[in-house]
Amino acid sequence: MDFMVSSLADVHDHSLAVAGWEQIYRQMTPGRFESRLVQAKSAEFQIFRESTNRRIVQAGVSPAGFASIAVPLSAPLAATFQGHKIDDYALMLLSPGEEFRFHTPEAMQYVGVSLPVDAMRELVAATVGEEGVRQWKRNVLPLSTEAALVLQQRLVPLLDAAESSPAALREPAPIKRFQDEVLSVLLGLLESATGAADKDLTHATYSDIVRRCERIASETALEPVTVLDLCRTLRCSRRTLQTSFQRVANVTPVEYLRALRLNAVRRLLRSTSADELLIGDAAARHGFSHLSYFAREYRELFGELPSQTRRLF
Repeated sequence: MDFMVSSLADVHDHSLAVAGWEQIYRQMTPGRFESRLVQAKSAEFQIFRESTNRRIVQAGVSPAGFASIAVPLSAPLAATFQGHKIDDYALMLLSPGEEFRFHTPEAMQYVGVSLPVDAMRELVAATVGEEGVRQWKRNVLPLSTEAALVLQQRLVPLLDAAESSPAALREPAPIKRFQDEVLSVLLGLLESATGAADKDLTHATYSDIVRRCERIASETALEPVTVLDLCRTLRCSRRTLQTSFQRVANVTPVEYLRALRLNAVRRLLRSTSADELLIGDAAARHGFSHLSYFAREYRELFGELPSQTRRLF
């Protein structure tokens, strides 16, 4: 995956720097233009994070063959997208090859993701439901402030980690995990925006879903399973998965899967000597590519750093 970071001082240069997009940016308010663009791109996935300091008008056509979803990372957002007024957090959606116009606020920061349209439709149908597919053509879906808190809690730290260690996004497993985690957050927001009622299943059914998820995770220990993997395999919505883990284990699916992996690393460390296996190698075996974040999460769960864990002599 190609990872690029650009700092720009011209609105035209910025519009040309966004890979795969046919568009023109026009500066509307006076003052020196400053922007930052972080983007990662492969044949099947594109993500970009833009920040600008002047009011601009974006106009163009979305990438052919790709469905795109974007969300502001700061609010309140006073903007107009596809003729719809936005005055808070909202999802902005585009179909392949769709003409668009976006009037931004004076200062703007948002993240956008593009995925092949068939893959996006399959994901939305599996994790949100057909209502999510139907809602796509509305272009703008308002988000509650509560739902949007996940942006600061999960999405921003994820983007910051990738930006600080782009070399980690050169191997297939970390790339897949990064893509699935980003998409999981955005699809979760899409699900909350559709307003579809959550089905209330029996506790036995929720427990069975958690048990099946744990079995899937154990069978793919060398390639850590993601929430989207579970949704695809079990053909259940992200909301149902979330409810199952919260009702049965009182944690989110992400927290549960992370705890399984952290426990596996701890067992590995406890059963080997420091000379036999390095901590970084043990972490990598279970999908932890960012050692600093791994150490923080390990300490949060076990109350000690991995270097403090007792090893075999």
